[in-house]
Amino acid sequence: MSNPEKKKKREYLIEIQKWRSVIALMSCIITYVLSIFAIVASLIMYTRENWNLSDFFRYFTTLSNMVTGISAGFIIPFAINGIRKKRFVYPHWLSMMHYTGTIATTMTMIFTLVFILPFDPEFALGDYNFFLHIICPIAILISFQLVEFGRELTRRDSLVCLIPFFLYTWVYLIMVVFIGKENGGWEDLYMLNTFVPFYISMPLVWILAYFIAFLIRLAYNSLVKIRKEKLLGNWSSDLEPVEIGIEIYGLGRYNGLTGEKSDLIIPYDILEIIADKYSMKIETLVKAYTKGLISGVKELSDLRSKSRP
Repeated sequence: MSNPEKKKKREYLIEIQKWRSVIALMSCIITYVLSIFAIVASLIMYTRENWNLSDFFRYFTTLSNMVTGISAGFIIPFAINGIRKKRFVYPHWLSMMHYTGTIATTMTMIFTLVFILPFDPEFALGDYNFFLHIICPIAILISFQLVEFGRELTRRDSLVCLIPFFLYTWVYLIMVVFIGKENGGWEDLYMLNTFVPFYISMPLVWILAYFIAFLIRLAYNSLVKIRKEKLLGNWSSDLEPVEIGIEIYGLGRYNGLTGEKSDLIIPYDILEIIADKYSMKIETLVKAYTKGLISGVKELSDLRSKSRP
């Protein structure tokens, strides 16, 4: 294999990480702006109609946009750091929070179209609500799919991320049905006990929420698999273990030459994908990468020492 081809492989592994960071940054900025817009628009609507602001947090739309806004805001620094390091990673708990918010905003849109629109079109899509219930959830859903961090979501992840939604429905049930508006509870904002009894509507809503979480997870995991395929697209299946070790060594050396000592990391997930493809031990690739990394750092130090007056 020629040196230009080897260089192409190493640069591709680096560049794909950089572009993931750029896409994640842009997507999270969009999500953050739209979530803030949704909350501010709700506040404006409340103020204009002289409604009681204490009721503001009763609405699921408000709460779901707060979750997406906070999670996207937290991811932005990781994306910026990913552009700088050419390596986009962020904590699993944050990805779960992001997934939770996306499920919630998508649920808001579907619930609006299926349950509210047929009975109250003005509340469903009138004025700011068109952006709150349709535009924002669609944009947030697309943005979430673009902030891909390399790990597939599981069924357990979906169930965990649905817990806040289930808790809200139980609070809603207690305040609307068991306490009631006349006793200081809530109005049936989402008409879950207006046209049909709650013991019919609530299970349907829970099933709908799980179905939405499943579809989001299915789309997300498909994108993760596509990324893995692209990642290995330049790696032919007939490479020998020695050639792969040399390539990984070169990747480590490249990172050592181009990075700072305080920012150097081992891309374990990438090495794991390559190890799985070629049925190699991950320890072998980690050792080759670390060796190259150390070599690159030493080479960079020598070059800097020679350039000093």
